[in-house]
Amino acid sequence: MLALLLSGLAAVAMVGGLAYVGINKKVDLIRRQQVADHFYKYLSAYLTQYGGWQAANAAEPFERFMHRTQAAERLDVAMQQNGAQAASSDAPRAADGEPGPAPGGRLSPPDDGGPGMPPQPDGRPRFRPDFDGPGGRPRPMPGEEGGPPPPPPGAGPADAGGREPGGQRPGERPPPPPGPRPGNEPPFHFIVADQDYKVLLGAGVYRPGEALPAAARKDARPVMVAGQVAAYISPEGVFTPSKEELQYLAAMREALLAGVTGAAVLALVLGVLLSKRLSRTLSSLTDAVRAMHGGSLLQRVPVHGKDEVAALANAFNAMSEQLARSHKELSASHQTILEQADQLRELSVRDALTKLYNRRHFDEQATTLFNQAVRHKRPLSLVIGDIDFFKRINDQYSHATGDAVLRQVGEILRGHMRLSDLVARYGGEEFVIALPETALPQAAALCDKLRHLIEGFPWHEVQPGLKVTMSMGVYADLAAGTAEAMLQQADALLYRAKESGRNQVCFA
Repeated sequence: MLALLLSGLAAVAMVGGLAYVGINKKVDLIRRQQVADHFYKYLSAYLTQYGGWQAANAAEPFERFMHRTQAAERLDVAMQQNGAQAASSDAPRAADGEPGPAPGGRLSPPDDGGPGMPPQPDGRPRFRPDFDGPGGRPRPMPGEEGGPPPPPPGAGPADAGGREPGGQRPGERPPPPPGPRPGNEPPFHFIVADQDYKVLLGAGVYRPGEALPAAARKDARPVMVAGQVAAYISPEGVFTPSKEELQYLAAMREALLAGVTGAAVLALVLGVLLSKRLSRTLSSLTDAVRAMHGGSLLQRVPVHGKDEVAALANAFNAMSEQLARSHKELSASHQTILEQADQLRELSVRDALTKLYNRRHFDEQATTLFNQAVRHKRPLSLVIGDIDFFKRINDQYSHATGDAVLRQVGEILRGHMRLSDLVARYGGEEFVIALPETALPQAAALCDKLRHLIEGFPWHEVQPGLKVTMSMGVYADLAAGTAEAMLQQADALLYRAKESGRNQVCFA
């Protein structure tokens, strides 16, 4: 539940963050486009009016042209908004002496011939008047060359309302000059270049006449005049949101934060309710699984309801019963397999006729006994025996009698061995014995005893007239190097016993 809760909160945070970043980028893009279109409009009008940058700049700086045009547009909007109110009055002028409405609802032009600009109370225009004459030269402003001298400070009588020339009351500050006010600077500065990408306005980044770099040319926008490129503009600067935009972004952040908080609270409430409902069955399932891990496979958990957790509990109960039943059957089968494996292992190492170990098993165990004797420096004796004239017994009395002789000899040998001793049928009528912890004298004495027991057995009960003897060779020197080498030495001693008359033990 905690993982699900964290995943949900992370998803909410990611969606909110992406939405916030996306809106910021979109607002930034729209603002950039608006400012770029705004600048393009005024630069295009500037170049169109004067025919080119050199002529325009000689007639009027672009910044003054833009400020004057903006002021005229604002005044035009204000006159349109106030025209309907002014049209309802028959008086040619308002009570305060401002210009009255003209036909069409627009403010009547001032007496100074300006382009619809209302004059200040002292008669001077608020903004620079329009241009006159074929040369397109601007009228001189007061104080400029060729223009009227500026009025001296405080000159001119106050009007009936107590206002001084300039429109302000005594002691008040004069109105601010036209153009951008402090704090309203545009968020971008624009670089202007000519047709050859020579900088005209550097925006504090490049010097006039400098070649515009290739990086700035990539985003440059051409300004078309009379179907030809008159200049290029390229933006520079970082987006600075306005007060209203900052308020909008703050409201958006608050809304996103409220949404994230609500989602978190909802997730917590749902998590607590669901966890309490699920905890009972899940706890029972957990305890049952732990019990199964401990070996108790048959487990049952309580089932509540019919939802997915209840289905899981039912499936677990069925699985537990099936596992317990299968485990019981598997245990019985495993026990049978172990017993059969023991039988197979015994069959693989035992001689079927005499029930003694076979040659392969004797060779493996003799090697192990030899290595232990060498490592611990303990005695070890190896014996090899052969039934005398066994072929004659088979030929004279039959193979069945020969098999009976082999079984009885094996019984005699096995019956007189210790648990640590090893006796095996080596092949045919040969038998081998490994006697750990037994020196040569004791081994020779044991073999002589075995020889007497075999000779003294009542073989006539097996077959009338039957006599059986055995010759043996005993070797106990570990210096031979291997168990196989010791057996070879014992076999050589066996042949010596046979050559010496049989039914005897030879050792060295």
